[in-house]
Order: sequence, then structure tokens, then C-alpha cells
Amino acid sequence: MNEILYKVLAFVLILYIGIEFILLITSFFSSKSSLIKHYNTINKLKRMPWQKFEHLCMELFSHYGWSVKGHDQTGADGGVDIWMYKRRLFFFKTKAIVQCKRYANTYVGVSVVREMYGLKYEYGVDEVYIVTTSGFTKDSYDFAKNKKIFLININELIKLINNIV
Repeated sequence: MNEILYKVLAFVLILYIGIEFILLITSFFSSKSSLIKHYNTINKLKRMPWQKFEHLCMELFSHYGWSVKGHDQTGADGGVDIWMYKRRLFFFKTKAIVQCKRYANTYVGVSVVREMYGLKYEYGVDEVYIVTTSGFTKDSYDFAKNKKIFLININELIKLINNIV
């Protein structure tokens, strides 16, 4: 009986690894990076429409191995622009939410970071990302420390984009 159980478990494990490999290859070849290639400077990012900025962020996170999904609403999104997860070992995955702030010159304040911290627990996700075309206040950085809240300012965003293009 144990021999049959081991064979079934081995088959399931091989099948799972095969599916993961196929998903990885598919996502690699299906990423077109069209927005990332076009909006790759600070000036272009600051001038792009906010809807395109959200799509660019989805494309960016997807390139870095996340499975992404935008919100389904056309109006207020409840603070979450992107829902995403990344597969880890076997069936475990890291879940995250993203807020995209396409600002020309305004810094993202601590109130946005606090709101996302609350949503992290409301939605039961592991990580929070806030991406902006500007910067963050000192209070924002201080509040985000050691909370698995990752603040991506314009300079870090450009570096992430340049690693792809």
C-alpha cells in the first residue's frame, strides 16, 4: 500500500513541477513590455495618464515574476489598484496589493501608507507596494519600516524599468 502511495505522490509532484515550468515559460514569452519600453524616462512617466501608469505597474510586476490582476471597478478602487501573488515552494504563495500614484510633483504622504497598512490586514495579504512617479515623505518611510510595505519612488521605478529594457 505504501508503494502505491509513494508512486501517486511522486506523480503529483512531477505533474506540479511540470505545470509550474510551463507557466513560467508562458509568462516569460508572453510579456511584451510595450508600456515599459515606451515610458522609460522620468518625464514620460510623469506625463502619462494614470490608467496607463497602473497598466505599466502591472506589466512591471508581471515581469518580476508576479501574477497580477487589476481591480474590476471603473470608479473608486478602495485603495487597491493591483492584486498580485507570487508562487513560492509548492502550493505556498505570497499575496500582495499595490497602490499606484502617478503624481507630477506631489510627494506621497503617510496617510496613504497608513491606509495601505490597514488594507494589508483587511485583505489578509503579505506585502504592500506603493509605486509613485514622485517621492515619499520622511514620515511615509518611517511608518513603512519593518511592516512589509515597500515604497517605490520615481528613481527606483526607473531602475526597475531599466533592468528590463
